[in-house]
Amino acid sequence: MGKLAIIVKTQTQSGKRDEVKSLYTDIMAPRALGNDSQEVVVWCDDQHDPDTFYLFEIYSDPEAMGQNAQAEFFAEYMAKAGPLLAGEPEVAMATPQWAKGV
Repeated sequence: MGKLAIIVKTQTQSGKRDEVKSLYTDIMAPRALGNDSQEVVVWCDDQHDPDTFYLFEIYSDPEAMGQNAQAEFFAEYMAKAGPLLAGEPEVAMATPQWAKGV
C-alpha cells in the first residue's frame, strides 16, 4: 500500500483555536514526533478566520493512520478538544503523488 495524506479543516468555537492548539501540542504532537509512520504533520492557522485551523499529515500507510485514530491518546485529545469545536471537522484523504521538501 502507498502513503496516505490527511487534510483536516476544523473550526473552533469563537476564540478557542489557541486552546485547541495547546491541547494538540501537549497530547498529539509528542506522539507524532515519536511515530516514524507519521512522516509529516503540519498545523496551519487560517489567515482569515481566527477560529479555523488545518492539519496536514502524511502517513507511511493507511494502517498507521488507523492505529492513531484508535489510540487512547487520540480519545483523550478529542474528549478535551471536542467541546471547544464548532462542529465536525472536514476530513479529506488523498494519495500523495508529488511533493517538494518532504
